[in-house]
Amino acid sequence: MLGAADIVLMILLIIGLIYSLLLKPQAKIVANDFSYRSLAAYSSKITPEFNRLSNRNKISFDEAAVVKSIEKQFPEVQSVRVELPFFSQQPTVWLSVAAPAFKLQSGGQSYIVDSQGVVAAKAADLPKLNKLVNINDESGFETGVGKQVISADAVNFIDMVIKQSQHAGVPISGLNLPPLAQEMDLRTVDAPYYVKFYLGGDALTQTGQFLASRHNFTQNPAQAPHEYLDVRVSGKIFYK
Repeated sequence: MLGAADIVLMILLIIGLIYSLLLKPQAKIVANDFSYRSLAAYSSKITPEFNRLSNRNKISFDEAAVVKSIEKQFPEVQSVRVELPFFSQQPTVWLSVAAPAFKLQSGGQSYIVDSQGVVAAKAADLPKLNKLVNINDESGFETGVGKQVISADAVNFIDMVIKQSQHAGVPISGLNLPPLAQEMDLRTVDAPYYVKFYLGGDALTQTGQFLASRHNFTQNPAQAPHEYLDVRVSGKIFYK
């Protein structure tokens, strides 16, 4: 037969279990990058997800729906993980954010493209990212927030070309994505020709060919192209 102490203990255990199953509506937000938005901005959109009745306890919590909603609201979020601790009532939301890569000018609009090649936002909505490199999109493909406009590998390629060119002191005046698939054209301030790159190739090899050719043309101006320099084929250059 249970004594009074046993009954009190059982009641306390039941209360503790119920307490551990409840969730606070204010989740703790952890993100690896706050370039796009502040912690408060993320929190203001994520908190309502935990205010829903079904998400106020761990048993009925719908993680899949919460993750889907967060990814829809924040295109720059690459992945979401929700942690429901056993004893604590405060959930933790981990956001893996793809860093901003460049600004894309397309269809009369300016967009922020992240490191995964996804349009994260209109540039006008994120004025603090105004120092990103500009790329002009002439491909004719439809662009909009949340759309994948270029592959992550292509973003890495472009980033490598820019960094290697800047390291060599090349004054880049413009980058363009022409209608031809997988091509990027680079123009410099001090040369009349543009340079054709193949986004599906090796960035270091093509940039090396460009820089070596540029140095040679600087030493021999009469040989310099008047229209373009093509470094898309490894081990070969073409110019006109």
